[in-house]
This record gives sequence, structure tokens and C-alpha cells, in this order.
Amino acid sequence: MIKNILFFFFLVTVFVSVCAQSDAKDYIIGGNQLYAQKDYAKAELQYKQALSKDANSIKANYNLGNSLYHQKKYDESRAHYYKIIKNIKSSKADKHKAFHNIGKTYLDENEPEKAVQNLKEALRFNPYDEQTRYNYALARKMLEEQKKQDQNKDQQKDQNKGDKNQENPESGDKNESEQEKNKGNQQNQGQGGNEEGEGNQPKDQQITKGSDGKGQDSRNAMNKEYQEGVLRALEQQEQETLKKIISQKAKKVRTNTEKDW
Repeated sequence: MIKNILFFFFLVTVFVSVCAQSDAKDYIIGGNQLYAQKDYAKAELQYKQALSKDANSIKANYNLGNSLYHQKKYDESRAHYYKIIKNIKSSKADKHKAFHNIGKTYLDENEPEKAVQNLKEALRFNPYDEQTRYNYALARKMLEEQKKQDQNKDQQKDQNKGDKNQENPESGDKNESEQEKNKGNQQNQGQGGNEEGEGNQPKDQQITKGSDGKGQDSRNAMNKEYQEGVLRALEQQEQETLKKIISQKAKKVRTNTEKDW
């Protein structure tokens, strides 16, 4: 009796599984038709319906990954390709296609290093596929160019750092030279301060009380010459001032004598 019941449940399970696979197949067929029309968004919905009936469907995962790829939903598409790779029932051909498409998504995202890794895995399952070999060579070339660009950037950074380091010592030398000049000026000022009152600055000339002008020495003679020079300078300044005043008055006269037209 128990054996009959178990056998009955087994038949029901198989029947449900077959029906689910049949429904999944119908959704896959509908998705393929939309995919052929390049209506990838609607095809995506059909493949998701198929996976709701059979989550391990290799065809549904693969075709859904392709429809997502054409919509540039690369992360989602890779997730479904990886499900195929992890599926025990997947054949070498299935895994080859999955790795190939993963590598293609990374090429489109300009990540050649990851593309090389996945395309290399694809070649392990099918080393004779021309498209995979071409994409693998392309990814390697892109990776080499990327490394060269990175090296050039690093060299440029190092060069810029070197230029800055060269500029700093020069400014340091300038600062040192300026400091030396300042020290020299300070020393000169200190020396001048010590010598102040010994002829560097003119003294106020004074006449002593009771001086009658007799028996004047050379110092008094120099005082007279100095005073006479000051007087001459004052006279010249007065003459120049008078000239300016006269010329200004003359201009006013000219402007007043002009006729109105």
C-alpha cells in the first residue's frame, strides 16, 4: 500500500515537472520570436516567465542573458551566464558560449583584463572557435594599450613631482640669498648706528655766545659756505615759483581773450 502511494507521488512530481518544462518551453518560444524582432524588453519578460516555471533551464538563462546584453544590462546578463556555468547539466558548448558572452560584456565595458580572463576560459572549452579567438586577441591588445597608458601617466606624475622638487630648491636658494642680504643690511645698519654722530649725518650749526667773528677757523668758513649755498638754493626756488605763477596768469589771459564762434 505504501509503495503504491509513493509511486503515485512520484508520478505526480514527474507530471508537474513535465508540465512546467512544457510551459517554460512555450515561453522560450515566445521569447525567441520577440528576440528575432529585436524587441529585447518583451523577450526578457517571456524568458523570465520561463524561468519561473523552470529555474534551471539552460536555454531560458542563456537567452535571457542575451536579451539583457542587448539592453546593456551587463551585470544582470552575466548573472544568468554564470548560472549556466554552475549548472551540472551544462555541456562544454554551453559553458563555452557563457564564458564567451561574459568576456564580450567586459569588452563593451572597456575592462580588457576581465575580458581576457573569461575569453581564455571560453577557449578552454572550445579552442577552435574563431569569434572567441578574435575577441581574445582584441582583449589582449586593449589590455596592453591600457597598461602603456597607465605607465605613461605614472611617468608623467613622476616627472611633475621631479619638476616641483627642482623648483623648491631654487626658491630655497633665493630665500637664502635674500636672508644673507638682509643680514648684510642689518650689519650695515648696526655699523651706521655705531658711527652715528661722526660725520654720516649733518649737525646743526650753532653760533657760540660771545663770538665776535674774529680769528674764525676753517669750521666757521665751512659754515658760511653752507649758509650761502642754502640761500642761493632758496633764491632759485623762489624764482622758479615766480615763473610758474607768471605763466599761469598768462594762460588765463589767453583763454579770456579768445573769441566765441
